[in-house]
Amino acid sequence: MQSHAHGANVHFRILPVFSALFPVDRRRDVDGLRGLAVLLVVLFHAGWLRGGFVGVDVFIVISGYFMGRSALFQVPFRPVDFICRRVYRLLPALLGMIVVVSAAMLWWVLPSDRADIALNGAYALVYLSNIFAARHVGYFEGQSIAYPFLHTWSLSLEMQFYAIIFLMALFLPYVRHRGWAIVGIFILSLIFDVAEHLHGGGTAYYNIFDRMWQFLLGTMIWLLPPLRLSSLVANLVAAAACLTIVLAGIFYSISFACPSPLSILPCVATAALIVMPQTLVSRHALPILSPLGVMSYSVYLWHWPVIVLANYVTAFYVHGWVMAGVLILSLVASFFSYVCIERVGLVYEKRASPETRLRKLVMLVGNSVLIAFGLFIVSAVSRIR
Repeated sequence: MQSHAHGANVHFRILPVFSALFPVDRRRDVDGLRGLAVLLVVLFHAGWLRGGFVGVDVFIVISGYFMGRSALFQVPFRPVDFICRRVYRLLPALLGMIVVVSAAMLWWVLPSDRADIALNGAYALVYLSNIFAARHVGYFEGQSIAYPFLHTWSLSLEMQFYAIIFLMALFLPYVRHRGWAIVGIFILSLIFDVAEHLHGGGTAYYNIFDRMWQFLLGTMIWLLPPLRLSSLVANLVAAAACLTIVLAGIFYSISFACPSPLSILPCVATAALIVMPQTLVSRHALPILSPLGVMSYSVYLWHWPVIVLANYVTAFYVHGWVMAGVLILSLVASFFSYVCIERVGLVYEKRASPETRLRKLVMLVGNSVLIAFGLFIVSAVSRIR
């Protein structure tokens, strides 16, 4: 009987851990979209899907949708709550990943690699990794496999958008036609993006001004009136939108990456799926990927460093079954990151008193800056040697 009781206790302790992947207070269709997006990115980085980079476009539109609600369409806007929610959501898991990967790699790699990896980590912790990527090595270049933190460029882009939308939330209430102001910024960013495409700007892929229209496309969903489509038409549109994202992931080439006009297609498809939550695709197909979407941030954080580390350890470009094993390992790391760091941070942010929450936030940001400074010193010393 004691053995049986012990087994039951273990069972009940394990269940809440996995139930974290099925939260009841979220849109499962949007989590499914997140799951599809991160799956596309992971398969792209594994070398199995040439257009999987469109997953980033999907993520950006989803982020714009939720941040638009949190900042621009929430009355009253609470600046401290907005900042705390974003920092506790993103920084602990990022900090944990960079500390673990740095400790695992920096002591044995070549000084030249150590210098670049440490500098990239420093940039990532202050959310300027997109600037590092634009100045140092192309995201689509072969050398990118040497940089375990290069993928953090999109996280830096997202945090920069948070800063911009935070300022918009503070000042747009004083603008008479707030909706038109948002549309105006969207149009200006889209024009800037098209101009960069015509000019052939190589760094536009990492630029917040080229990407702002993608974020605001998600935000502008809140400006739309309720859609009045028949069930048949809505289901056909949703199926076409989902198929558009999948086909873009399969058939797009690097030349179609932002600032290419063709990057508009997966973005519009994502927005279409968000505004139609009652379709068959949204209720039955997308929720299949929702557990992956719930932990998509941790999956995104960990999959690339594990791939890079595997290439360093094996001394060859991993592929095939070895790559499959590497991806499984990255999923295990992602699960522990989500359960032990990311989710803990979110729960703490909700339950802590305002004073404690703010004090711990300052400490968290301060520690991140100190570690970034330490990585910068490691980079500088490695270059001298």
